[in-house]
Amino acid sequence: MSVELEELQRENASLKAQLASAHQRYDEVCHRIRNELQVFSALFAAQRRQCGHPEHCDVCVSHICAATALHSALDSNEREIANLGSFVKRLAEILQLAFGCFECSVIIEQDFEIDNARAKCVGLIVVEATMNALKYAFAGLERRRMEICVRRSESEVKVIVENDGAPFSSTALSYETTRSGKGLKFMRDIAAQLGGTLAISPSAVGTAVRLTFPLDRPP
Repeated sequence: MSVELEELQRENASLKAQLASAHQRYDEVCHRIRNELQVFSALFAAQRRQCGHPEHCDVCVSHICAATALHSALDSNEREIANLGSFVKRLAEILQLAFGCFECSVIIEQDFEIDNARAKCVGLIVVEATMNALKYAFAGLERRRMEICVRRSESEVKVIVENDGAPFSSTALSYETTRSGKGLKFMRDIAAQLGGTLAISPSAVGTAVRLTFPLDRPP
């Protein structure tokens, strides 16, 4: 028994060391991303002085700054606590700053706290659903509007990201899911990490992405 216990302790220590190393590499990558975004911003700002259309550089700098803010919002300490409604509102503001080509309203029926790890998962799905709408649902449209709603019941949380663009057909959903739909698979994988589900369906105005997950963190 003692030999087995010692073996388990060694394996546990090895896994902890690997996890710590992975966290360190992740922090290094995030640090490099932030630095590179700042370098790009500085390069565009410098180019502005020589550019015949400085307003174009201003737009690029604005988008890079928004991308930096979005990265910072998603790169939070997972052990801390976040107000989910406030977090989603901040993400919506940053996405509008980054792309500036759509209206977005955020409805928080009840704000509440969850750990940053799960808030980050929700944020990733909100960002992916928004990007999908911009790339596909809003293609060729001048008016672009989205609504993000956060609801909480006694036992679960619902986050709905709805757009008024071209509807997402069931045929396209099946095609995207089985062949090239990396974004959809990504969102469903994230929902599974939350112990929840993700559904995409027609809505009264267009298409809705509905995330549902338990209020209590799954064991």
